[in-house]
Amino acid sequence: MLTLRLVLTGVSLVSVLTKLRTRRAFGEFTMAVRRLGGLPVPLGAPAAVVVVTVEAGTVVMLAAPGLDGDGRAGLLLAGGLLLGFAVVLMTALRRGTTGPCRCFGGSDEPIGRRHVARNAVLVACAVAGAVMTSAADGTPVAPPAAALCLLGASVAVGAVVLLDDLVHLVR
Repeated sequence: MLTLRLVLTGVSLVSVLTKLRTRRAFGEFTMAVRRLGGLPVPLGAPAAVVVVTVEAGTVVMLAAPGLDGDGRAGLLLAGGLLLGFAVVLMTALRRGTTGPCRCFGGSDEPIGRRHVARNAVLVACAVAGAVMTSAADGTPVAPPAAALCLLGASVAVGAVVLLDDLVHLVR
């Protein structure tokens, strides 16, 4: 359960930071939101702000589970957000929209089914984490186990964030 929460926290945090790291990065993300969502130009910036704000809120809720009791609300918010991203990507692919999504910064890889699959796996992580949180008895995680969870989550976050680069290397 802790590993899943750490993975979702890390992915969301990297997503927020890469979109906000420069004005140009946010501008590119705004254009991607408009293009992928099929939105008119005036709605691109407000939609991008909403996405980043909800992602940032997700980071807070996942990182500080005491805010919502047991962390389940943060996991469900992350799952809902990622499901929404998957739906937007699937819809864009069906419309024949190409171009990068700018989910994690400056990748120029056009969107594809792997991005939808990535989000589906993350949604499954969020749902599994929420279910396991419901079944947990609130027992704290021992420090060595927490360190292993952090290590595993770090590897998973790296794989998610660098998906396009990893696919490019394999090709």
